[in-house]
Amino acid sequence: MVVGAGSVWGASSLAAAQAPPAPVSFPGVPNPIEGEVEVIAKGFIWTEGPAWVGGENGRLLFSDVPGNAIYGWDGKQTTAFLAPSGYQNFPIPDTIREAGSNGLAEGRGGLLLADSGTRAIVRVDMTTRQRTIIVDKYQGKRLNSPNDLVLARNGDIYFSDPPYGLAGVQKSPQRELSYTGVFRVTPDNQVHLIADDLFPNGVALSPDNRVLYTTDNAGWMAFDLDASGMPAGRRVFVASDSVGGARGDGMKVDSAGNLWTSGRGGIYVFSPKGEHIGFAPIPGRVSNCAFGPGRALYVTNDTQVVRVRIRADFPGGQAIQY
Repeated sequence: MVVGAGSVWGASSLAAAQAPPAPVSFPGVPNPIEGEVEVIAKGFIWTEGPAWVGGENGRLLFSDVPGNAIYGWDGKQTTAFLAPSGYQNFPIPDTIREAGSNGLAEGRGGLLLADSGTRAIVRVDMTTRQRTIIVDKYQGKRLNSPNDLVLARNGDIYFSDPPYGLAGVQKSPQRELSYTGVFRVTPDNQVHLIADDLFPNGVALSPDNRVLYTTDNAGWMAFDLDASGMPAGRRVFVASDSVGGARGDGMKVDSAGNLWTSGRGGIYVFSPKGEHIGFAPIPGRVSNCAFGPGRALYVTNDTQVVRVRIRADFPGGQAIQY
C-alpha cells in the first residue's frame, strides 16, 4: 500500500469537516523552524507516535491509531509497515475506541509500541514483525490503554496509561485500574508505578535520563529521578496557564535538553528550566513529533504527517536526537 506524499500543507478532509483551531501566537517567542510546512504523507484517520528509526539512513514510522496500522516513510513514499498494529482480532469490539498502536520507539532489539488496542506495551521484531507483549498488567490488573512511551539508556521503558483507547474513556466499564498512571518497566519487565494522580499523555526523558517529563491536564510535569530510575521529587515544569491554557500531547527532548511538545496551534519548545523559548505554528491539529536527519522535525498532524526544518541557529538546532 502506498499513500500520497510530497505536497505542501492543505486542508484535510477531517479539518474541512471541523472548524480548524484558531491561530495561536506568542509575541516575542521565536519560531524555531525555517521554510514551508511540507506534507510527506496524508490520507489517514488520526496520526500519532512518530519515531525515526535506523539512524542517518533510516526511515520514519508512525501510527494511524483508529486505522490500526503503522506506516513507514523512506524519504520517497509511504508504505504499510504493520497492520494490524494493535488489537489483533476482528471484528473490533465496540468496547474499544482506538484499536491501534500509539507511541513508538526503537529499542530492546526491535520496535516498541504503546499498544492502545491490546492495552499493552509490545515489542515488534523489525524483520519478522513478530509481536511480544512486554507488559499488560500492573498488580494483576489490566492496563487502561498505553498511550506513549520513552526508552531510557539502561533499557527502562517509561509509559503513560490513560483510558483513551477504551470506549467511554474514563467511564469505560472495561477499566480495571481506578487511576491513570505513569509507569516504569525495568529490563527484566518488572513494572513500577511512577504516579497515579495525573491524567498523562506524552512522556519524554532528559538527555541524562534523570528527569522524566509527562503531560497532565494542568500542563507539563517533571519528575526528578534517582539513580534507580524512580522519582525523587516532582514539580510543575510548565503550567498550562503560562502558555494561554495550552496542554500538551506527544513530545521529544533534543540533545541540549529542550522539550519539543505538541499543543494547541503547533509545537512548543521549552528549555530545561521550563522557559518558553520557541513556538512553531503548524496548521491543523498536532499530536506528536520526532526528530530526523538534516535538522528535520516530523509532526503527526491530524490526517497527515508533515516535515519542517529546524533553524541551525536555534538553541538545540544542531543537537537533535533520533
